[in-house]
Amino acid sequence: MSRWECGRTLPDVESLKLIAIYFGVTVDELLDADAQRMIDETADALHTLIMWICAGALYFLDLIVEALIDSFALSALSDAERRGVEPLLIVLRLFAMVWYFVWAFRAEKARRDRSLTSALDIVSFIEGRRPGGSLPNTVFYRLILPFFSFWWTAFLVIVCGSKIVLIFWTRTV
Repeated sequence: MSRWECGRTLPDVESLKLIAIYFGVTVDELLDADAQRMIDETADALHTLIMWICAGALYFLDLIVEALIDSFALSALSDAERRGVEPLLIVLRLFAMVWYFVWAFRAEKARRDRSLTSALDIVSFIEGRRPGGSLPNTVFYRLILPFFSFWWTAFLVIVCGSKIVLIFWTRTV
């Protein structure tokens, strides 16, 4: 059974045309209040997933900026100056983290409702591609999206590892 027969998405325009011809009605007659509700729910899911991705990008940038600040700026400051800057950095870190996790929690429901299990599924849904349809043959679709969990984990390990190294390095210098 297809996703639109289960009420998860709407059929594409071509399918609607074929169904309307088969039943001898117009496409407008096929689309009623339930279709509008599904359109609204799909728009809400798209908004949630896009906000989750934006929050993830902000969190990603926050981690990079923090690593740079920790490695260059904080090591040049005196202990008193560092104590003044560190609380601000903690607040920024917490803001980015909380914003990301709030949207991640909301996105989990949207992903579960639409059976989006991978980064490839999420991007395809956001782009409006049909499930199981062909995808562009680019590096993004072949190497990044299918292995997104690996890339994200590798990034976090590198950032956290470099922060640990910097902490020990600044204490020994």
